[in-house]
Amino acid sequence: GGLLASPSINIEVDVSGQQADSGFAVNSVTNSSNATIKIISDVGFSDKALYYSGPFSNTGPIPPTVGKATTYTVVWSLSDTANSISNAQVTSSIPQWVNFVGTFLPASEDLTYNPTTRQILWNADRIPAGAGITGTSRSVSFQVSLNPSLSQIGTSPVLINAAVLTGHDDFANVDLTVNKAVLTSSLSGDTTFPANGGSVVSN
Repeated sequence: GGLLASPSINIEVDVSGQQADSGFAVNSVTNSSNATIKIISDVGFSDKALYYSGPFSNTGPIPPTVGKATTYTVVWSLSDTANSISNAQVTSSIPQWVNFVGTFLPASEDLTYNPTTRQILWNADRIPAGAGITGTSRSVSFQVSLNPSLSQIGTSPVLINAAVLTGHDDFANVDLTVNKAVLTSSLSGDTTFPANGGSVVSN
């Protein structure tokens, strides 16, 4: 199906009846009111961590091994079904045992890393209506490196902390927030990843 240019629902309510006033005469009452409900856009925000797929060739052992670095690709994708979104930003951060490699694609995207706060910020700005539905979705991919410690043996360490998308729905004139959980070294989004590939092993 096609997209609605300005998605809204118009509701008209008619209330008719008779009302007796104090003089026992009956007055006819008619009230009509119109309301337009604007549909808030359903913004799609997906995040996944990959090793075998994605735009980068990752290196290092799978499963991750104490004292050795393994790189992973994180992909953030934005799609928008109905209304254009402005001021779209995705923010997250990385834990102490993860490094931001520094490479990201496409290079035209505004992605920054703050080594002091360990925050990653994607300033996506505008997401046009229909992105990912009738047009291409917006995405950015970047690499992080995990260097697990002895205390992490048998666990699947967090690669990137919870991410949040914020933006403004221009048509409905509301602010939007979409939250995503942490991503760990157990790469559920990578279809060729082995079942036990996320659990840290000793050297």
